[in-house]
Amino acid sequence: MGLSGWLLRWAAGHARPLLVPAGDGTRARLLAEAELARRRLRPAVSVAEAGLLVVCGTPGEELTEAVRTVWAGMPVPRARVDLPAGVSPRSVARAFDRAVARLADREAQWSDAAALAATPWTPTDEHGPMGGEHGSVGEGHRHGSEGGGGHSGGGEHEHHMGAPGGVPMAERGPDRDGLTLDRLHVPLGPVLPDWPCGLVVETVLQGDVIQEAAVRWVEPAESFWTEPWDEPSADRADRVAAGRLVTRGEAARRQAVARLDSLGRLLSVAGWPAAARRARTLRDLLFADAPPDAVARPYERFERQVRRSGTLRWMLRDIGPTPDGDTLSRLDGLLTRTRAAISSLGDNTTLGDGTPVDGGSPPVRNALDPGLLVGAELATARLIVAGLDPEPAVTRA
Repeated sequence: MGLSGWLLRWAAGHARPLLVPAGDGTRARLLAEAELARRRLRPAVSVAEAGLLVVCGTPGEELTEAVRTVWAGMPVPRARVDLPAGVSPRSVARAFDRAVARLADREAQWSDAAALAATPWTPTDEHGPMGGEHGSVGEGHRHGSEGGGGHSGGGEHEHHMGAPGGVPMAERGPDRDGLTLDRLHVPLGPVLPDWPCGLVVETVLQGDVIQEAAVRWVEPAESFWTEPWDEPSADRADRVAAGRLVTRGEAARRQAVARLDSLGRLLSVAGWPAAARRARTLRDLLFADAPPDAVARPYERFERQVRRSGTLRWMLRDIGPTPDGDTLSRLDGLLTRTRAAISSLGDNTTLGDGTPVDGGSPPVRNALDPGLLVGAELATARLIVAGLDPEPAVTRA
């Protein structure tokens, strides 16, 4: 076998996955994350350390181009897994088995490395896909006020230095204190760990502080979290006949899954991977229709642990209350509403009119106002985005 074969087999068993969800890929992403947790594979925090690229759903044109850019930047050994929207848990496990086998296949990896080395490097132009700082992948460098309102008004201060070799150089411009500093256009997304599906934030940075920001979405809004209570009440007879009348417990389960998913993302971005794994373990149990008793008590312990963390509260002190005017912080709101949803899991009262369990909005995410990011450091901006867990379209009751 030799040393190289042993190293390949070791790498295959410890590959770091990078997940890329498409607009229709939420269910596939949840199944993939549950399978990866079962295999004890830790997620990659950057493209450079990723060994598995997991594409969930069917990406659109721009996200497909971003995935192609990410794949080209991944080191060998590497493998790609494509999971369609309607994939089953068994198919997910088989897909990962094939990917691990390919990672351990010496001939396949040598062939991949040779093809990668033989591919000529062609620098992208200033409007093409490129990898930004901090592992981001987006549309690339833009001039002046192109591409969104977040860049408006900045053109008169900018002096463009060109993009030798396809890499944009820094510009010069005044910061908030009137000092002339370097300005760099950096897109965040659409491919980043623990990043909302299809989100791109076009930023203008001075140092690590965001001076301007514009938000756009490259994927359509998903309907996964709003099903089944977005079905019109006029169809109630048809749903009853088909045995699809939704109970409060079923709706509460979907809400709890959605909020535990958001908690896992927020805790992961905050740098607490152990707590993020616990949130996702509870999410996966609920998603697999575990009984309420199997989740309620573990969640109580998890909630107490998260609420006791002074470090986490200090980190989240600047990301503000919820956008709907709730006096609770975003973390407190997520924890409280998740507990309420879990406590309603056993309620078999039917919901024929689509009424949400807690009297509030269905478990969709929030809109992202780019003004929230202006003036924030990149690390704080990531926490703001994770705390909101935004979607391109928000429906409220």
